[in-house]
Amino acid sequence: MDTAILHSRGLFHRDNNNQTKSEKATCPIEDTTGPEIVPFVGNLTWHSFATIVSGACAIASLLIILAVIIMHALNFSNPIQQRQIIRIVLLVPWIALFAFLIVWQEGAGAYLTESLDFGCSIALAAFLLLMCDYILASPRGFQELFGSASVRTGGGKENSPDWFKRIWYMVLQFIPASIIIWVTTCITMSANVYCSASNSAHFAHIWITVLKAFVTIYAVAADLTLYKAKKDILAPHKVLFKFVAFKGIIGLNVLQTFILNILVGNKTIHPTHYLSYHDIKVGLPSFILALEMPLFAVLVALAFPVAPYKLGQPPAAGPLTAVVQALDITDLLGCFVRGPMRLVREQRWGIQREGRV
Repeated sequence: MDTAILHSRGLFHRDNNNQTKSEKATCPIEDTTGPEIVPFVGNLTWHSFATIVSGACAIASLLIILAVIIMHALNFSNPIQQRQIIRIVLLVPWIALFAFLIVWQEGAGAYLTESLDFGCSIALAAFLLLMCDYILASPRGFQELFGSASVRTGGGKENSPDWFKRIWYMVLQFIPASIIIWVTTCITMSANVYCSASNSAHFAHIWITVLKAFVTIYAVAADLTLYKAKKDILAPHKVLFKFVAFKGIIGLNVLQTFILNILVGNKTIHPTHYLSYHDIKVGLPSFILALEMPLFAVLVALAFPVAPYKLGQPPAAGPLTAVVQALDITDLLGCFVRGPMRLVREQRWGIQREGRV
């Protein structure tokens, strides 16, 4: 009798294990039901209202950043630095645009969310080069950046020290990594193997989330490492304020999304007569982000003023050339092949030619 009971318990135990494994391999069905949606303001539903407001915020952000870009383009006295600044400030309208699109097209929101990291990867790479420009523009800048570890090889080439190479590629890896993550997210969602409702290793969601966190932290840490190493040179340029001004956008969005996911998960925030499940899950985080973009646009404008570049001398290039140079990111993409030494040497030559800022 006891043996039979033990066998039966073992049998049921195995069944439970099999059932648990089966459940882990099955994406949970999200409860998207809720009350019938009624107008939120006038005849507008919350979704329509949020779409209009987020669109208005995107336009406001774009106008503020356009003013910053125009001022730098009209006073393009230091192309080496200012093209990096234009690239960095363009992160604001990039995020504002996609925040609007996610609110407007909630069904495609999950496919668009990873676009934010791609824009951030370009800004982080440009910020790295901007810090290099500041260092190279200082007295003994080349020695400050490369030190005695920069030695000539038999072929006449110079090799950057290992610490700078690590920082260089730690930042630049974020560009291809963000593209891969974006494409992989879209593919796995289309193949129904993403499953954002589950953290099971059977689905792509958990793996993509971990990879995304790793490459992001890796890149941010590299920029901060360079700042810490050369703080005495970079601090007068208010580099930390500049970094927080644009990187704070993504950091704040991650924090807000994390808090909202907790509140939605424990039903503190739930569908109402105004908000559908998709409004809460997809639209609300991006709507909050859209509302913040004009504020970040002002902050970025303050962090990257044009005043230091008004030197009373004619610009090195016209406004159109300035914009084209900033949008041409082949120098960033070419960094993978050329490495830091060649590109930074070119920038050093440009800084000496243009004069120091």
